[in-house]
Amino acid sequence: MRRITALVVSGLLVAGVLAAVAWNLAGPGPQRVTGVIGSEKAPYFADPEVVDRLADLGYEVEVRTRGSRSIARADLDGADFGFPGSDPSAEAFQREHGTEREYRPFYSPMVVLSHRPVAEALRGAGLAAEEDDGTWTLDMAAYLDLTADRTRWRDLPGGGYEGAGRSEVLVRTTDPRTSNSAAMYLSVVAYLLNGEQVPQEAPDAEDAERIARLFLAQGAPPESSKQPFDQYAALGAGHTPLLWAYEAQYAGTRGSGTGLPEGAVVMYPAPTTVSNHTLLPLTDAGDEVGRLLTEAPELQRLAAEHGFRTADAELFATAAEEADRPVRAQVSDVVNAPAYEVVEAVLSGLEDAYADGGMPAPAEEASDTGGDGADGRDTGNPRDGSAAPARPPGAPPSRPAPSTEPA
Repeated sequence: MRRITALVVSGLLVAGVLAAVAWNLAGPGPQRVTGVIGSEKAPYFADPEVVDRLADLGYEVEVRTRGSRSIARADLDGADFGFPGSDPSAEAFQREHGTEREYRPFYSPMVVLSHRPVAEALRGAGLAAEEDDGTWTLDMAAYLDLTADRTRWRDLPGGGYEGAGRSEVLVRTTDPRTSNSAAMYLSVVAYLLNGEQVPQEAPDAEDAERIARLFLAQGAPPESSKQPFDQYAALGAGHTPLLWAYEAQYAGTRGSGTGLPEGAVVMYPAPTTVSNHTLLPLTDAGDEVGRLLTEAPELQRLAAEHGFRTADAELFATAAEEADRPVRAQVSDVVNAPAYEVVEAVLSGLEDAYADGGMPAPAEEASDTGGDGADGRDTGNPRDGSAAPARPPGAPPSRPAPSTEPA
């Protein structure tokens, strides 16, 4: 009996040793890291190649989506990093959480997506021009003049566009109460209404009314931040002649841009603004994920294939060329957004205007697929005339430099 017992114990010891050896050979599993991000980045983090590469580098990244506006103000207890989509939200986040470190893995200029017949009608009216690279330029000041007159598509100078019927000439946006991309539109409009100066305070009553009308005249707000793009892609020029969007939605070949309609054109507003995606670590693990997203070559390549611009301009250019998507090599006519507090004041007024107009409350976004958030930021009058660099126009001064260890 003792011999049997000894054999059993020996067997268990051998099994334990083998299990320990196997565990040591395989190594520990990836460390789980949690981030709170804007929904425009959700397809990137859900990409199996991104997931696998991060796992190879030792991290399993779990993300929850919230509006950038709410990311800046939310209690992020348990999160390792925040990842809003604009400078103002990033700066408000840093003030709220007392953080200084930051990483900017990628960014996306704001564009207007349209259809060739619409673009031709706007060219005939003197609002748009096609460039040699196949992209278009949209004169935002001239567009605002048309909206002040409530011009309909069919009444455009030069013949108009009949496909949109009696509809007014309006750029469609997401819901400004929750959406970062709509807040980027607000920033450009506010800049123009303020005499081509970045506003330092909330607009006066007249300008506030004009801004509100640009949103309210679009009709009922979208049910989600994804809905306007889906309708642009599926319902054609008659339904959505012009859509304010991230360039990444158009240029990406691994995300929503894969569903572009036939005859889609991209217009670069003059001026436009840039959505800077800034990762703000709250823990050492979050800091390391930020470094990897910024420095790991494979993760940067995948970001470019999702339509984001990175520090290496060639990555984005190559991905767009392989997808046969005309893009602007240099986005030069760029303005900064107002300070977070200024944008918040405008958005609060818009919330009141929506309520007074009987519009429904903002759509609730699920935490794993939620909407992008609202904000904007900077002071002065930086209508930059140079190409958008790795640190895009509007970026605040660098915080303490991140580690330069190879990824």
